[in-house]
Amino acid sequence: MLRADRRETGGAVMAVQEQVQDHVDRNYKSFEALLPDLIRSSAGKWALMRNEKLDAVFDTALDAYTAGSLLYPDDGLFSIQEIRSRPVDLGWFSYALP
Repeated sequence: MLRADRRETGGAVMAVQEQVQDHVDRNYKSFEALLPDLIRSSAGKWALMRNEKLDAVFDTALDAYTAGSLLYPDDGLFSIQEIRSRPVDLGWFSYALP
């Protein structure tokens, strides 16, 4: 949630960045909880996460990113993550490319 006391442009940008990072962090925590089952069923594929839920699994990162971009064009808030035994947290970049 954006803080109402941030009225300057710089403050608004920082607030949006914080909101996006929070979304990414929450998606990643949910992904970690799902990981044991995902490894058994979909190792080597890519998960599309939104609002702490698994939306779908794709064969490639590009497919997952494209689907996220098409499904969520308004705010672009989604994460993609490779399904592997040692997950990689890419932080802000996990959010996706602008």
